[in-house]
Amino acid sequence: MKTVVPAPSPPPSAASTLIAALHESRRRDAARVIHRYQHLVADGVEGEFSAPVSAIEASARALPAANDEGIRRLRTLGANCLMALVLLGFGTAHVIGVTVLLRTATPHESQAVILAAQGD
Repeated sequence: MKTVVPAPSPPPSAASTLIAALHESRRRDAARVIHRYQHLVADGVEGEFSAPVSAIEASARALPAANDEGIRRLRTLGANCLMALVLLGFGTAHVIGVTVLLRTATPHESQAVILAAQGD
């Protein structure tokens, strides 16, 4: 007897992942709005919205925490890189500024020594 193993599904593309995230976000927003203005919903209609809203709210809270940790690490890494780039930029600006100032400065001390030597 042969067992049929279904072929693995291809990984979702970035566009489909983005669209799924947008749909989930809209569902959560709708659940929040319905919950916020629940006092305006008629008593007879309340039964229609109560089950899906609670299911959507539960799914919104059940998101994996590992994803949040990954995002937090990425933000920390980005902030550290940004600070390092800013410090590197300030250091480069100071080195360039000092170089320009030293090249444009007139050597007053050497001129005084030459004039003093010529006067003797």
